Amino acid sequence: MTCRFFLLAFAVVVLPWSVSGQVSEALPAGFHRLSLTVEGLPRTGFYYAPEKAKVASTTVVFVFHGHGGRAVAAARSFAMQRHWPEAIAVYLQGLNTPGRLTDPEGKKPGWQGRVGDQGDRDLKLFDATLAHLKANYKVDAQRIFSTGHSNGGGFTYLLWSARPEVFAAMAPSAAAASGKLTEPLQPKPAMHIAGTNEEVSV
Repeated sequence: MTCRFFLLAFAVVVLPWSVSGQVSEALPAGFHRLSLTVEGLPRTGFYYAPEKAKVASTTVVFVFHGHGGRAVAAARSFAMQRHWPEAIAVYLQGLNTPGRLTDPEGKKPGWQGRVGDQGDRDLKLFDATLAHLKANYKVDAQRIFSTGHSNGGGFTYLLWSARPEVFAAMAPSAAAASGKLTEPLQPKPAMHIAGTNEEVSV
């Protein structure tokens, strides 16, 4: 199933959400809104969970949008709920974050780039989200994955570095990791997607 995750991670499908990037009032069947307060900071997102996740051990896939992106767009482009319907697919929404190469003023949503950035608000969001899922579903702790595009792929690298014991495999797309980030990476199955025409990473 690990190979299946990697091969299908980047298929595109249109789902019934609003084009504004916000989740419409009626979510598709199987989807649930996520609203958490992490150290006083409201965080949002949504996830798909198959019916059997309440009673049977279930894989979890975290999917992170790029800088300036939205959770809804990540759900459309990665479409884990369609290609891996047996898994819980999680789409979290980033907050306005300064970019390393673009958007230095932080006017667009994204994810922290290094441990300690932004008070580790996104690492804490990940921890809180996983705890929420474990409290409400039978999460298979041996089958938790992360993927993401650009800045979301960079955050996948950060999770690999900061939470290596959590994940079975990683799949960053069009992302880069600095030397300081990659030095402590533990060996793990991974797929990295990039193109020769890529001019901006993370």
